[in-house]
Amino acid sequence: MNSSLPEDLERFGRMAFVRAANCAEAISRFHQLNRATRENPDHDLLRKVYEWVFAPMSVWPVDVRGLCLHLLDCIENGRQVDERARLLCELLSDAPPQAVCEPISEYEHAVKEGSYESLIRAQYKFDSMEAELCENAKFKADWERLKRQFPVDKYRNARGVIRRRRVEERNFRASDWRFSWKTEAERFQVVFDAFCHRWNLYGIEGRKVGSPSPWPSPPGEGTEKLQISNSKEMTKRTPLLTPYRTIIMVPRYWSFDPKRDLKWGAITKLHRMREVPRQGPKLDPSRAARRDEATRAKELWKEATKGGLKGDRRTQWVMGKLGWDARTDESRLRRLMRQG
Repeated sequence: MNSSLPEDLERFGRMAFVRAANCAEAISRFHQLNRATRENPDHDLLRKVYEWVFAPMSVWPVDVRGLCLHLLDCIENGRQVDERARLLCELLSDAPPQAVCEPISEYEHAVKEGSYESLIRAQYKFDSMEAELCENAKFKADWERLKRQFPVDKYRNARGVIRRRRVEERNFRASDWRFSWKTEAERFQVVFDAFCHRWNLYGIEGRKVGSPSPWPSPPGEGTEKLQISNSKEMTKRTPLLTPYRTIIMVPRYWSFDPKRDLKWGAITKLHRMREVPRQGPKLDPSRAARRDEATRAKELWKEATKGGLKGDRRTQWVMGKLGWDARTDESRLRRLMRQG
């Protein structure tokens, strides 16, 4: 291995999830090994694991950082690597070559920024749902209620994001998923998880208006200003859409043929059980227009009520203001008024 410490640190620094698996200590300690320790018979095991440090985290077979530090502890202190750790290292395949790592690393950077456009054709479905959610009065009301109950800024990470707990493959849950109501943090997490489930979110991103953002904003960031709880300052709030979803795991050993290998009819039927509305470039504008008309109808209804109108007179007055034909069945107005 001919690379220097600065070169390896720079190489690792280009990875997407350097904070989630910070290997700077392992890299530094690896380069600080003296000649005697490098002649340790276990050094070849360390070299093999060390190469995994520079592979994208999503292809790590185990916690490479932790394993690397364990091997360094053994070698630095003149101890033999225990047989179980030796078995683990020998079971590891060699780290993937650069030709494999580069495209996966590019994808990880896109995931880190919340961008999946390179993998999907129907971006308009995401955009329309995001725009609709940012204008949804019930969503805004739920967020305000949550802020009144909890100091939400306390639970933001360094990027200003509050995250729900993960839903893992085969619907397994994180170890802290069991219900607990003992501490404020536990109560907040349970409530926030329910909030995210209702609105199809993995989190909420927010930062103070006017302050420089240390990270690129996701596409279509909301611009609505909302009060930070327990503060008079203003902040931008962005709902981070997705993941309560139908997951399809494609085995890495498959030569995948998307048309022939999966029963798309069965998958689509299962996915539609989640009450997914029809979507499309032509449907979305009409849905937005209907939402605007519903908002207008509710405003007119309040105005009519305030003016003393009741019953059929109120109904006819509202439909007239909406520009509807006088022969329109009033059930159409009732359906419109029920729209969220």
